[in-house]
Amino acid sequence: MAVTMAKQLSPQGLSGVSPPCSAFLVPEKWLRTAWACQRRRAISRSVLCGVMLFALGLVSLFTGQIAADLEWSRIRGRWRSKRVGYNTPTDIWKSEFANLYHGCGDRSPHFRDAVQDSESNGYLLIATSGGLNQQRTGITDAVVVARILNATLVVPELDHHSFWKDDSDFADIFDVDWFINSLSKDVTVVKRIPDKVMRSMEKPPYTMRVPRKSTPEYYLEQVLPLLLRRRAVQLTKFDYRLTNKLDEELQKLRCRVNYHSLRFTKPIKLIGRKLVKRMRTMSSRYIAIHLRFEPDMLAFSGCYFGGGDKERNELGEIRKRWATLPDMSAEVERSRGKCPLTPQEVGLMLRALGFVNNTYLYVASGEIYGGEATLQPLKGLFPNFYTKEMLAGNDLKPFLPFSSRLAAIDYIVCNESDVFATNNNGNMAKILAGHRRYMGHKRTIRPNAKKLSSLFKACKQMEWEMFSRKVKLVQRGFMGEPDEVRPGRGDFHEFPSSCICQNPDHLVIGWTSMKPGIGGNETVRQLAASEVETSGR
Repeated sequence: MAVTMAKQLSPQGLSGVSPPCSAFLVPEKWLRTAWACQRRRAISRSVLCGVMLFALGLVSLFTGQIAADLEWSRIRGRWRSKRVGYNTPTDIWKSEFANLYHGCGDRSPHFRDAVQDSESNGYLLIATSGGLNQQRTGITDAVVVARILNATLVVPELDHHSFWKDDSDFADIFDVDWFINSLSKDVTVVKRIPDKVMRSMEKPPYTMRVPRKSTPEYYLEQVLPLLLRRRAVQLTKFDYRLTNKLDEELQKLRCRVNYHSLRFTKPIKLIGRKLVKRMRTMSSRYIAIHLRFEPDMLAFSGCYFGGGDKERNELGEIRKRWATLPDMSAEVERSRGKCPLTPQEVGLMLRALGFVNNTYLYVASGEIYGGEATLQPLKGLFPNFYTKEMLAGNDLKPFLPFSSRLAAIDYIVCNESDVFATNNNGNMAKILAGHRRYMGHKRTIRPNAKKLSSLFKACKQMEWEMFSRKVKLVQRGFMGEPDEVRPGRGDFHEFPSSCICQNPDHLVIGWTSMKPGIGGNETVRQLAASEVETSGR
């Protein structure tokens, strides 16, 4: 050991030392200098190792995130593998993975009970806005806001002044007693502020409008002080006034309100079920289409639908109602996928996906721009074409003056359908898509309007088989499969991921479905040789 140390510390042993060190070597100080240089090299190595470890940590973190994203892409790829591809057929009527999931909006044991009316921070009044389904989102969020504020919710007031001019009240559309009782553990709801409280209030309820997609912190900082001071606050134009991202318990409360507490009144349920029964009598399964093609909706979109100067002039006049709308290029809007599909385009999409000519259609719509002439191409593609007016006859008369009640009837028939398709991405389309996911991922087709627009332009220049293949290709990810949107992404009312759980009898681990009580593993899907070949390409 001593000999080795001497050799290392001798001038010859320091031949590898850098010039700044070797320049100070003199005979009488060489030992001390050598020791210092060796020590400096040890420190430099420690620093270098530390830097390298830090850099490796950053690389590991970065590659870990990439790996997670790649794993998600791989998962989605396997689930979608050839689902609507060129060669392998798919079940266009239902998802083969729907039975793996179920809606789970139940409150957890740790979610505290609602405070009693006398102990709350005050009364929250809500004035909703828009059509039935836009108001539905407002009612759902109103319950959650009341929970956040520890307030007593007064049954929301529906919009009587919107375009639809419907004077229906909450109790005319929804079962108000069921609404109050079903939410009793979550939020205290009353039909009106008690007279005794109203007489004791020095001032009427404070009225305000909160910004769109406000956070819980906003309500606690801006609304709660007013509620405590005035004892009652009314929030107006209440639609999409609560953020999309909330903690899981509040998201589940949203689901309990939307999918369980908002139950239609008995007259609406009866006629809705009657129409469903009539559709089922004619066919064991049917498609429901929500067809938004009203003149005001088309005018608002700024799109052009091929009707020439007549269409441009008519929709242009309607568009003047909205003074703040910017000038838009119809061609640009269509290329961005912002234009609703025409009835003919909806029919072409469905036929290209594989629905045959004798499929039964239920069409939920208002006034169609262009009337019967606009609908004729869709009827030609699907002659078994029905609406609530055709099915209900005189039973519909009591509901005709009320657009929201008619929309509620359509909602029931669409929600009960085997397949739901839409030509737009409006409020009813989103709410129904979320509801159908929650109830078992029932097939829900959203048009990939951005990519379909170019196909519709070129369809006359290609064979039907090629057109069909391309439609199936661009509709990947728009067919209502469980994996279409990563959890937490997208509009919560459309993708209620916090409220969708895996079935306990199909515990998916990686890509294996473990069935309790059964020896061995039953794969969710046999990864056949064709899939292996696909992944290897």
